[in-house]
Amino acid sequence: MVLKRETDLKFALVECKASSFGVATEQAIQARTFLLLADEPLAEALGLSPEQIQASILAYALPARESARLEATLSRLSNELRRHHLPAGDSTMIGLDIDSWDVRVVFDWSGSQFFSIAPGSHPVMRVQPGDDPRPLYFIPYDPDVHQSPEENLFCKRILFERIHSAVLAAVGRASLQTNLTLNINNLLNDATFGMFGLWENRESLKHMRGMCRQLITALARAVNKEVKGSLSYEPPEELTVVLSDTDQHHQVLAAIERFSCESMDLKEQSMPDLFDDLFDA
Repeated sequence: MVLKRETDLKFALVECKASSFGVATEQAIQARTFLLLADEPLAEALGLSPEQIQASILAYALPARESARLEATLSRLSNELRRHHLPAGDSTMIGLDIDSWDVRVVFDWSGSQFFSIAPGSHPVMRVQPGDDPRPLYFIPYDPDVHQSPEENLFCKRILFERIHSAVLAAVGRASLQTNLTLNINNLLNDATFGMFGLWENRESLKHMRGMCRQLITALARAVNKEVKGSLSYEPPEELTVVLSDTDQHHQVLAAIERFSCESMDLKEQSMPDLFDDLFDA
């Protein structure tokens, strides 16, 4: 991820890691590239002129207990690059820590100077014992990520629940005596805090749209059993909600609220749709 601060044109290359790594690993090959980019070549890599970047840094976000080991690895990699007369940009560790009550972000000295944040540990979120942080992810389900079957089903359910919540919120805000049209892309953007609109992998886009259709088809089927003809899916991308009067609005809203994503077969795979190619066109 590339972060830019407009006020002083500072750029941070941020890479997230679950753990540290050594100088002889495949991750170190990537780290050498990032260290090179974090210096003068960054402007060219981002298609900018040199004066558009006033400062840059490579930041690794990882568990705080792993920070010291990775800092030592990056120091060795930087020294190696300089011995070969290659530029090596500055680097910093952004530690992530959790205790009984807080999720914390820990900044070292170089990170505090760059981000203008006091060094040390900063609480960013209160937690309760047993809390699961995965529902907080911007992208709860990513078809490009390798997961265990159990993790895959859990993340898929979170995505379905977010789409369901987006439909519920839209219907709750809707005006009466009109038809509400909900777009698949908009629902997926709502479910991923706008991240879906930034996705570049076309096959993943198709997969995600297929999952959204899977959810709204099941939702329409369940709601129409209670309020006949109130929800209809119009391929390739629209869910239409009929809200003819106050009474129907209340009935539809209640039926959507009663729908549970746990009633769906989460192991069912979304199939490619003939309409998918229309999106890409």
